Amino acid sequence: MSTEIYNFDIVVDRHDTCATKIEEMDNRFGRHDLLPLWIADMDFEACPCIIDALRRRLDHAVLGYTTVPEEFWQSITGWLQRRHGWAVDSEEVTFMPGLKKALSLCINYFSRPGDNVVIQPPVYHSFRSVIEGNGRRVVTNPLVADARGRYSMDLEGLEAVIERHQPSMMIVCNPHNPIGIQWSAETLRRLVDICADRGVTFISDEIYGDMMLAGKRHIPTASVSERAAATVVTLGAPSKTFNIPGIVSAWAVVKSASLREPFYNWLSASEFNTPPIAAMVATQAAYSRGEAWLDQALAYLQGNVEMVEKYLGEQLPGLSMTVPDASFAVWLDFRSLGMSQERLVEMLVNRCHLALSDGVSFGAEGEGFMRMNIGVPRTILREALERLRRGIEAMHQPADEAAAIAGIPFVKMQGLGNNFVVVDCMERHLEGLSTLAVEMSRRHTGMDTDGIIIVLPSEVADCRMRIFNADGSEAQMCGNGIRCVAKYVYDSKLVGKQGMSIETLSGIKHVEVHCGIDGLVDTVTVDMGVPQTAAEAVPVCCAGEALIDSEVDVAGRRVRLTAVSVGNPHGVVFVDNFSDEMVSGMGPQLERHAIWPERANIEFVRVDAPDALSVRTWERGAGETMACGTGACAAATAAVLTGRATWPMTVRLVGGNLHIDCADGHLLMTGPATTLYTGTHWGGC
Repeated sequence: MSTEIYNFDIVVDRHDTCATKIEEMDNRFGRHDLLPLWIADMDFEACPCIIDALRRRLDHAVLGYTTVPEEFWQSITGWLQRRHGWAVDSEEVTFMPGLKKALSLCINYFSRPGDNVVIQPPVYHSFRSVIEGNGRRVVTNPLVADARGRYSMDLEGLEAVIERHQPSMMIVCNPHNPIGIQWSAETLRRLVDICADRGVTFISDEIYGDMMLAGKRHIPTASVSERAAATVVTLGAPSKTFNIPGIVSAWAVVKSASLREPFYNWLSASEFNTPPIAAMVATQAAYSRGEAWLDQALAYLQGNVEMVEKYLGEQLPGLSMTVPDASFAVWLDFRSLGMSQERLVEMLVNRCHLALSDGVSFGAEGEGFMRMNIGVPRTILREALERLRRGIEAMHQPADEAAAIAGIPFVKMQGLGNNFVVVDCMERHLEGLSTLAVEMSRRHTGMDTDGIIIVLPSEVADCRMRIFNADGSEAQMCGNGIRCVAKYVYDSKLVGKQGMSIETLSGIKHVEVHCGIDGLVDTVTVDMGVPQTAAEAVPVCCAGEALIDSEVDVAGRRVRLTAVSVGNPHGVVFVDNFSDEMVSGMGPQLERHAIWPERANIEFVRVDAPDALSVRTWERGAGETMACGTGACAAATAAVLTGRATWPMTVRLVGGNLHIDCADGHLLMTGPATTLYTGTHWGGC
């Protein structure tokens, strides 16, 4: 049986889902228009087998008291044996209501108020907060870094710390957060011996143990020696591994019966270790059926690590990073910039528009550092790196030079990952728009966009839009772009009504904006008009009146193509599955095929259900983009015309989903629009 291929390039819009990384951004960073790469959850869709298991359980209408099946414990022990070669019996495992809560429970059971607890900064900031919040005191045994930035434990220093402060407990991070180190078996053995010799309870936080990169193996602390097995309390969870931290599920393993039984009895007395239904179902599904998903996720994350390392080396050689053995974060070293921590944070927030985890939140030893979450699609990661580069370069721009250039204010927006720079020309005039589009869209010296949109006054509508692709060519219409325009003019109070008209090169389009509780636009419904399939209207050169599911020769292959105009020409190809080679290879060949007098956008479409399509788009003048609104409409139209689907339907694009319906022959497209950041372009145009 073939293994399912998972798509980690999909950009998931997490607005309006109470996502902490978005909802808490204003409180933590003072603004809401940042790329959120701070809190430690990934932006990938959760492992599908987990979602399926939860749905199946919720099909049963009763959510009553539930007894934990033996298969639940076996799923955990089986996972630890398969992934890490660690033999654990079911009775040695218990449920914990989240990793941080597990730390708190261990602190309350194994220590007393006023006790000292050792940690090794820079380390997960909640170690400190949960120790101090429970009335204990933190003592530190900082990690040490050599001249090349490689970290190790100061074990001699630890012995001195224990001698001086007599701690009752030590909490170790293995693999280490935020640096990503997998500690060696020898280091762990020495560490265990030091604590065991002095009666210090040893807690090993191994939540990133499943997130090993580049083929490295996790070494559970309790597995390194018999003494470790007899003295270590291990904490782990599926939450980071399978991107389900909102489910709140963790576990503890205690091999020693004398240590385990009174602790587990104490937990059971208050039912701290009783899993709720969602945690039980999700955990069992993850550990029993999620291995293929995880392997592919780790391969993708390894590619992200290599991407960051390569980018820093080529574009930002003054910065460096610690290449992690595990996790989905990188530890970035900014010390070469010679900035105070306060100024570094200010630059990242206000110049780079990035929300990263402040290095000093992991301890004073993190000064000059930042942790960046790279558990995101590569388009988002690339955008973050570009923002970082632009922010650092702007910092060195002479003030008199900047003042001498006439700047062009802009707003960077996106609709399902289709990125645009929106320039307000309601009260200003700009020349050379085609050249400006090329300049502003460049990856390294521009804003790395799919094109620019100029918003202009109109004599026949509420406003007018002109859209220029990244290659400078002007497009008639763009479904994702018009949603961004609608959001921009409404949020900026240029148009004060939710139903508005926008003039485009393919005619006047009517849109309806839908606002969130903050009064700003979340989604937009666009009347895309009546799709055209007549050959002259598309336009397309063919033998009949229309090109519907007809064979076309391209590069020695015959493909079946449907030509549709949604204000601009599209060619739709139905496929069983996608591949990058298909899109990037056949896409440009079909775009410039002789049948198109004006070139065309090409959609590769997979029918998932009568009301659901998956689409990848090769846009003329822009290449593959994460989403194309007119392309989604063309794909939906072609699917209905050829009997493959029915109205209404969901069209799944790389950047997210659009809802497409048809009323009185008019296509109605509903989807999100998002403001990313504002800025000023200092160009030569």
